[in-house]
Amino acid sequence: MKYIFLLIIAFLLTLGQSKGQIPFIRHLVNSGFYEEAIFVIGNDKKDYSAQQRDSINYYNGWAHYSLKNLQESSSSFLKVSDTSPFYNKSYFFAGYNQIYLGNYGEARSILDRIDRSDEPILWLYNFELSGIEMLNGKWPEAKQYLELVPEENAVLNNQVLALNEIWKEQEQHREKSPVAAGIMSAILPGSGKIYVGKTGAGIASMIGNIGFGLITWENYRKSGLADVKTILFGSIFAVNYVSNIYGSVVSVKVIENEYENAIHNQILFQLHIPLRNFFD
Repeated sequence: MKYIFLLIIAFLLTLGQSKGQIPFIRHLVNSGFYEEAIFVIGNDKKDYSAQQRDSINYYNGWAHYSLKNLQESSSSFLKVSDTSPFYNKSYFFAGYNQIYLGNYGEARSILDRIDRSDEPILWLYNFELSGIEMLNGKWPEAKQYLELVPEENAVLNNQVLALNEIWKEQEQHREKSPVAAGIMSAILPGSGKIYVGKTGAGIASMIGNIGFGLITWENYRKSGLADVKTILFGSIFAVNYVSNIYGSVVSVKVIENEYENAIHNQILFQLHIPLRNFFD
């Protein structure tokens, strides 16, 4: 069915070649037919004016953006000239694409090319730069940019508040030490997991290790080191003891990674919202 639709589009493209396909491309993009719009753009051989070509590059960028083809989206958006009414929107979204892809230097370079003489555009620029610095782990610099955006701005108000909350949370966050967790678990099994916030798992490890340790000691005291039960329970205790230390260290890394990923995603989400609100 999809291929039949593409053949129909190709036929319509051939019929309308003399007039150009920009209205048709715009209709496809606005209707959510992004793949079809990209197909039409790729097969449209008409020689357009510079202004018309700007429109096509914008629609091509938007279609790829909607399909999560972010690198292709950026490439198309960046072909839009500074005389186009789509210029600011194209460059902000091209910058955001690179932010999402983790190319923060490239994103900054793109945003720096935007004319910021209009104050709302300057506010949006500083807001996006604040997010870039947060994602880079440069929290003091992020705060400086964020302070340049007035909170009373209707479009950015909620997102400025949200980034401020993220900044405060990061300031209060105390990163757990995997070394400390390992040492604590070596001294008292289970305490390392309690330290990282896994109280239930920590108590369970503590009970298990102490239990097997006491059973091993009792068998050793009664039957000696060579006794089968002493060896069996001693082996179980040793495995549990070592795995408990290792588990405590890994738990710290997992928890910190989860925290960083959550913060990362929150920042990306907040950076995206005003772009849609600002230009829609």
